[in-house]
Amino acid sequence: MDKTLELNNKRVLLIDDQKPFQVMLKGLLLNLGAQDVQVKTTGEAGIAAYIKNPHDILLVDYNLGRGRNGRQVLEELQVRGLMKEHTLFFIITGDNTRPMVLSALELQPDDYLMKPFSHRVLRSRLVRAYKRRMWLKDVFKALTNHDYEACIDACQKHIQSNSRYSNYCRKLQIELYNKTGQLDKAETAIKELLEENSHSWVFLKLAETRLLQNSPEEALNILNHLIKRMPNAVEAYDLKTECYLQQQQLEDALESARDAITMAPFSIERQTKLAHIARDNGDFDIAKQAMNNVLQIARKSVFRNAHHLCNYLRSILDAAENSDTPQQISKYQTEATMELQRARYDEHLLHADISFEDLESILLSRIDSFNGRLREAQQRLNEVVGEKLAHNQPINKDLLPDVIAILLDVGEYEKANALTANQDENPTLDSYTFKILQARLAAAQKQQDNFFEVHKAGLDAYQQGNYIRALELFRKAMEAAPMNSGAALNFIQAAVRYVEETPGGERVRLKKECDNCFKVLEGLQLSSSHSNRYERLLEQTEGLELR
Repeated sequence: MDKTLELNNKRVLLIDDQKPFQVMLKGLLLNLGAQDVQVKTTGEAGIAAYIKNPHDILLVDYNLGRGRNGRQVLEELQVRGLMKEHTLFFIITGDNTRPMVLSALELQPDDYLMKPFSHRVLRSRLVRAYKRRMWLKDVFKALTNHDYEACIDACQKHIQSNSRYSNYCRKLQIELYNKTGQLDKAETAIKELLEENSHSWVFLKLAETRLLQNSPEEALNILNHLIKRMPNAVEAYDLKTECYLQQQQLEDALESARDAITMAPFSIERQTKLAHIARDNGDFDIAKQAMNNVLQIARKSVFRNAHHLCNYLRSILDAAENSDTPQQISKYQTEATMELQRARYDEHLLHADISFEDLESILLSRIDSFNGRLREAQQRLNEVVGEKLAHNQPINKDLLPDVIAILLDVGEYEKANALTANQDENPTLDSYTFKILQARLAAAQKQQDNFFEVHKAGLDAYQQGNYIRALELFRKAMEAAPMNSGAALNFIQAAVRYVEETPGGERVRLKKECDNCFKVLEGLQLSSSHSNRYERLLEQTEGLELR
């Protein structure tokens, strides 16, 4: 074995679910001098083993059966800050398709091995990766600690010494200049490189810098030329997407984002970006599919979370609510309910602080409210969050946007606005959900303004003792918001005062209307003040034969 890498004192972790390959690779490692080789068959077991005793070398198969795959193992170690700066991480796979290869390389493992490989190839790749890791020890230590200024300084030392890894350090240094907003320094470094050579990555970094300098047209010209030379440069397509977005060219941005997804589909960030662009472009079906992809990718990853499931369900309903035909609406609503049933034992929910039953009730309530079944929607909503709404208690963040949407649909605008204001003060929603919620608020604004204008006029008329006028205005308010509890209470109270002051007045119509108002309020969790009014009005209407 090369003297720069002695495997006899290195801890090696092999993660692979195929026994024959385990035996073969372990044999190769033993022949190369390794003495401490641990084998795990799942990504989860491998991560646990590494946490317990960080290894020097990880050899991880991309496809690991039902659990986390090799990419997700590396991703979890990186995201959780568990990866030690001395550890070498190799991804191994027998799949050489472009999406698999590009997705594996995106997270920048130390190397990538295609099956089958020889004793000689394994040896040379291990030595090469180890040499780079040891030579750039100071660079990787600063990078692992997210100390970007120290990393830039470490790169500069290697560049000045003209080491064999100076090009890598130049590239990393420019990336960090851009990341930390030091764009002038990035541009200077790029210009120096362009005088020496014309590596494709230099032009990629130049385009990135130009984009950050708000010059998307220049960046696009660079990227289009680069893509002709490097058609598999997925990062170039990502940058093209950002250029088009900066220019407000949504159709071009959507096309570029879809090209990037086709090349490297296993990125949550890339799929989420596609969902955003598609929705802004009015392509709600593409947005829905992208959010489904996010759910599937996250399902076994470190990013597993109930809000991915909730977002996918929202994207389906969003597509339904923006559909043109009853057939499309029905199709999407059926899709949402079927996905919900599949999620009954979903691990996203098993580890979340919301129950399946609550999520199911809220989803069905949204479908009811959208289809005009407002009483059913209100009842379901009341079962889940009625008490919290009545006492101004926090709503679970994974249910909050849907609760607000239902409140808007049934006309409980005061409660919807109060929850929205709390969300604005203490943001908890991801950007995609926030975008959907803002669209719902905007769509309801006109009807909401009409309700508040008429309802306020009714309150003014009541205060002035003009109860006939107040009743007329409260009727109009309830036409705009049939299930608004405040308007229902106010109508009943105005009816009571009118009958008290006009004993011979017409009661048949008022009795019927008061009965309808009580149906709105029946079973609702009310605030203490509204509850007291409700109980008092029950007695008064009974005494006046208004119910």
